[in-house]
Amino acid sequence: MKWLVHFEHSLAAQLAGSYRLLLLDGFSSHSTNQFLDFCDLHMIIVFCLPAHSSHLLQPLDVVVFQPYKHYHVEAVEAATRTGYGDFDKAEFLDTIDTIRQQTFKSSTIQSAFRATGLIPYNPDIVISKLRESVIPPSHQLEPVSASSSGIPLTIASLKTMTDKLLEEGKGLSPSFQAKLKLVLQGGLTLAQSGALAMEHMEHTSAKKLDFASTRV
Repeated sequence: MKWLVHFEHSLAAQLAGSYRLLLLDGFSSHSTNQFLDFCDLHMIIVFCLPAHSSHLLQPLDVVVFQPYKHYHVEAVEAATRTGYGDFDKAEFLDTIDTIRQQTFKSSTIQSAFRATGLIPYNPDIVISKLRESVIPPSHQLEPVSASSSGIPLTIASLKTMTDKLLEEGKGLSPSFQAKLKLVLQGGLTLAQSGALAMEHMEHTSAKKLDFASTRV
């Protein structure tokens, strides 16, 4: 709540009477009644990013954190060269302001929103990355039919094959069975997460959002 009040005060003067868009992850403290009531009262639109999508949709994760880490490493190396063997909390607090000034430039922040398709609004940027992650360009497969190949092409058929393989593997060593179970269940989990993410992104791309009054 302290951060939210700071957010409101920082933008109140320059955006008086305008709605603000606040992008958040799904952390529980962002969805309390107190938090949401404050946002409603102060014309702040809260939009929670879908789960497990911050590496594609979160501007900080996609662009900003890379230079942030770079300048942090530079500060550690500089301290080491000048004789500090331990970059402790005191050293970190002494250099964090410089690191932030080097990182959070207007050009970097604008590039982050552009790279995530948020402003200007372009969901195809993210959707294309999702499709590439399903089948990497260097490993494209020829189209196959489920009836002729036996490849599970749906969540249901993948689960059926997973259960069948686990049943057939009961005669193998316990350690191999455990590894096989982890691999199969991991593949099923990824397939379910990918299907949910694609459904959400395609649903979002179908909507026309007007952010004409929104400034970053």
